[in-house]
Parts: sequence; C-alpha cells; structure tokens
Amino acid sequence: MAIQNRGQISELIIQLGHTDEQWGNYIPGQGNDGPGKVKELINHLMSLLRDELKTEQKEVMTEYLQTEGVQKDIAEKLVNRVFNSLQFYFCFSVLRKLEEKDRTALLGVLTGIYEKFIVRFERGYLSKIKPEECDREDWNEIAERMDYLTDYYVSRNYTKKGMISDLMDESGLQEETCEYWADLIDKNYLLLKLNYITEELGRLRKNDL
Repeated sequence: MAIQNRGQISELIIQLGHTDEQWGNYIPGQGNDGPGKVKELINHLMSLLRDELKTEQKEVMTEYLQTEGVQKDIAEKLVNRVFNSLQFYFCFSVLRKLEEKDRTALLGVLTGIYEKFIVRFERGYLSKIKPEECDREDWNEIAERMDYLTDYYVSRNYTKKGMISDLMDESGLQEETCEYWADLIDKNYLLLKLNYITEELGRLRKNDL
C-alpha cells in the first residue's frame, strides 16, 4: 500500500478515539453533527483520505483504515463518503491527460466550453471537441460539471485566488491552468452572475406554479 499520509492519518484516528469513542457516528452525511473538536478532526481526516483516493482504490483504503483500528462499517462509510466527493476529479481525468499531452490544446478547450456552452450556447459545439480524447457524452458531462462549478463560485462570490485553490483540488490540473480557468470566469463574471440570477428566478417561478 502506497499511503502517502500514513503518519498523519494514523495520528488523527488515535486523536479521534481519545476524543470520542463513538466518532464514527458523526461522519458527514449521516445526519449527526458531532462536537466541534470531533468534527474538526473528521474533516481533516477526510481531507487526507481525499488526497489518497485520487490515486488509490477504495478497497485498499478501507482495508488500510481497518489495520489502523477503524471498524469495517465505519471505514466503508468514511471511504465511500470521500470517494463520492471526488466525482468531479474523476470526470476531469480527460482534461488532466490533455494537459500532460498538449497544454495549449487544453486551454483552447476550456476557452471554447466557456464561450460556446457556459457563457453563451452554440448547438452542437460539444460534438466537435477532440473526439479522439472522448465522445460527445463525456464532453457533455465535463461541460456540465464545469458549468456547475462556475455557478458555485459565482453564487458564493469566490475571489480569483479562492477559485484557483478549489479548482486545483477539484480538477487536479496545474496551478497555471487553474489560473487560466479562473480568469475565464473572472472576465465574464458580470454576465455569469446575471445568467445565474436569471436561472434562479426561473426556478422560483416554476416552484410557484
């Protein structure tokens, strides 16, 4: 097992056990919000597991946590919760491969998706993007997730620095690429904000009908 953060993970599990023997009941998503210290430790543990699961298999991490004294059901819940939070990362694997092969081409793809899918819309554009990398359905999922992240940043008024940091974690792309991505959002910010508000108003009207 090539666990990179083995020491830190082990120490956190020990701290959790000393703080609250029932800490496994407070894994996010189970409806039980634990004490502040326990919540802080679990969030730190999940952050480390998130880094590990970007390259390691779920079964391997579940087995490893059990060797550290975590009960099997708690280890499975914890790993599944973290794994599910990485769906954006896994979806963007195509972008990472393209960055490694031809970063200039990737920047062109990012620009095109923003100009012809997110900020404005051009029917059929996604089917024209590098079919040798993946098919239209995959590009559509990538574009949809890029659109979701954009709405997330715009609705929460993220700074450019905040966007870059989150994009590096969510996408696994290099900092320079994420800075370019954040610039695309930043330069279209007012229009993106207007689009977001318009969409939200549309949803509210639908709910009122």
